[in-house]
Amino acid sequence: MNLEELLKQAEESDSGSRYSLRSVDSIEEEIRAALLKMIERGGKASSVLRKQLLEKEYQAEIVDQLISRFIEVGLIDDYALAKEWAQTLSTRKAKSKSMVAMELREKGFSQDAIDEAVAELDQDRELEVASALAIAKMERMKGIDSSTRERRVAGLLSRKGYSSHVVWAAVRSATQTLSN
Repeated sequence: MNLEELLKQAEESDSGSRYSLRSVDSIEEEIRAALLKMIERGGKASSVLRKQLLEKEYQAEIVDQLISRFIEVGLIDDYALAKEWAQTLSTRKAKSKSMVAMELREKGFSQDAIDEAVAELDQDRELEVASALAIAKMERMKGIDSSTRERRVAGLLSRKGYSSHVVWAAVRSATQTLSN
C-alpha cells in the first residue's frame, strides 16, 4: 500500500476527531495563534484562557503546555494582572478590598494571586477613597436632612463592600468636611 492509500484509509476510518491527520506542530501553531489573539484582546487569567481554548475543542495537553510556556516567558502573568485589576477596581471604581477580591475570583484568578493583589491595597487609601465618595454623594444631596444623607451614604458604601468601621469613619469625615 502506498502513502496516498494509507491516508485515504485513515480519513475513511476517522472517528470524528478533527486532529486525526494533522501534525502536532500545526495543531500547536493553531492553538498558539488563538492564545496570542486572546491575550491581545485584553488581560485574562490563565484559567480563563485555558477554559476558552478547551471550549474550542483543542487538546488539553497541548493547551496546558502552551499556557505553561507563555507563563514561563512572561506573556501570561496572573499576579501582575491581578494587581493591575485590583488597583483599577480600588481607585477608579471605589471598591473595597473584599469586593476587589470577589471580582478577581469571578475573573478566574487563583487565590494566591488574589491575596497578593489585595495585600497591596492600602487600608488608609481605602478610607480615603470611601471618604471622597461619601463627600461627593453628600454634596449631591444638600436638600435632604443630615441623618437621611448619612444613612444613604452609609448604604452606598456598604454596597461597595466597605466594612462598617470604614463606612462610618468616611461618613463622619464627609459630614465634618461639608459642615466647615
